[in-house]
Amino acid sequence: MAIGRPGDRLPSVRQLMAELGVSPATVRHAVSDLVRTGRVEAISGSGTFIAIPQERLPPRSDTSWQTLALGADALEHHEARILEPIRSLVPAGVIDLASGYPDESLQPQSLIASAVRESVRRPGVFGRVASEGSEPLRHWFEENIDPERQHRALIMPGGQAALALVFRALCLPGDAVMVESPTYAGALVAIRAAGLVPVPVPTDSDGLRVDQIGAAVAANGCRVLYIQPRFHNPTGASLSAERRTQLIGLAEEHGLIIVEDDWIADLALDGKYVGPLASIDPHGHVVHIRSLTKSIAPGIRVAAIAAVGALATRLYQVRSAEDFFVSPLLQETALRVVTSPRWPGHLRRLRVALQQRKSQLWEQVQRLGGTQMVSGDGQAIPSPLHSVSPLHLWLRVEGLGPDNDLRSAALRQGVSVVTGSDWLPGSSSGKHVRLSNAAATKDEMAEGVDRFGRALQELRTGRA
Repeated sequence: MAIGRPGDRLPSVRQLMAELGVSPATVRHAVSDLVRTGRVEAISGSGTFIAIPQERLPPRSDTSWQTLALGADALEHHEARILEPIRSLVPAGVIDLASGYPDESLQPQSLIASAVRESVRRPGVFGRVASEGSEPLRHWFEENIDPERQHRALIMPGGQAALALVFRALCLPGDAVMVESPTYAGALVAIRAAGLVPVPVPTDSDGLRVDQIGAAVAANGCRVLYIQPRFHNPTGASLSAERRTQLIGLAEEHGLIIVEDDWIADLALDGKYVGPLASIDPHGHVVHIRSLTKSIAPGIRVAAIAAVGALATRLYQVRSAEDFFVSPLLQETALRVVTSPRWPGHLRRLRVALQQRKSQLWEQVQRLGGTQMVSGDGQAIPSPLHSVSPLHLWLRVEGLGPDNDLRSAALRQGVSVVTGSDWLPGSSSGKHVRLSNAAATKDEMAEGVDRFGRALQELRTGRA
């Protein structure tokens, strides 16, 4: 029998049986041995081939040229690391106290399933839709943002995509953007990715220190402010009524664009809905962002940007250059969920469950010792009821070194947490951590706090 050359396909089992006079089992056994020893290669769906000797294989590709093409700083940016705790799935066996996405037991699974079944039957749901989004869904967002519907909504695939678009569309590279300190790490990533410079403005238990805005504008020439006026992430503070009014006045005085990130508008723990800044904005200074991923499910990647006048036109133009539209099926599903008679009941149950989990988390964290819940200016908060964010606690931990060590130590103990330096656009004490009460179940959360405590002990005693 001819042996053949490297890369040639072996004869079939039947051909080998006839030529060698052996049974099918003998042929299969021999081929298996040849595959195991690397003499032949089995390719699914194609057949079995005589292996090419290692020295004749083409050399591995050299991608070092890409660093030069991308620029000297191409590999030095650390944005991927910043978002790693909240963006990535945790490894098996690791408890998630980092993510703000509610776990499956808190999601309206039956309501979503019903909405999907109804949506797929709607004519045209697999076709095209207007770039700005389906009209009924846009109207729902507009009415919830501003009952008079002066703001024009643009449907986006999630809140992070909305942030990225806003900063690219409304700023020029090198511009300074005012942000709360601390602030949402994803916003800092989007700001820096657009070539912008974040300028930290202090916060306290009543939210942004609006009395500092004039100084920030004078020193840095800022014309854009990014703010989370309700349930600030990570501190949980909400902007007081007095400061809300002052902020709109300052925007008019300085000609500011306010980017309002209303990321969990549906989840006030007391069920009270304080209107967004956009609803008290008579002259179009506010660009409003609202997402549904926290109140429905992370897979429902639907959010909206709403603005007035030339700002709305600019956002629409830049959006059209990047993506034509969000999936009509996804938009229809989201619309059917939020307009269902079952939607208010789901929100009530979700708020109660999150309040219970938050109280449980705080009680368990208190037992660890050496931790304090704090506001943006570092002042201690006596209980979780004074921090109205429904999804997490912002803590100061004493007796530690750099907080990146804390995240690594926590992962070694089998729990994922968000540490504070990357959420502070200025200097950091390295002693802050954000713990979520949403992604883990109650039992997992209790075990996760125990593991977090062991990580603290490891760092405090110097054991690695």
